[in-house]
Amino acid sequence: MSRNGSVSDYVFGGFDRDPANLLRLISELEGSYQLLLYMGFEDDMKILNEMKKPYYKLYFKTKKEYDEK
Repeated sequence: MSRNGSVSDYVFGGFDRDPANLLRLISELEGSYQLLLYMGFEDDMKILNEMKKPYYKLYFKTKKEYDEK
């Protein structure tokens, strides 16, 4: 990847699904959830809650696998 970080340098699926990246994703979803909460978008909060569940499961599974290595 070039140093300037142009859009053409980014690849779909380019990040590993390791615990750190999964936590980054979860953090972004949690932040969005908080904004929705404070802005009163209850329906969207429910959608995000459902979206977060599989990522938490994947995180704990992946974390366990990394810890066993």
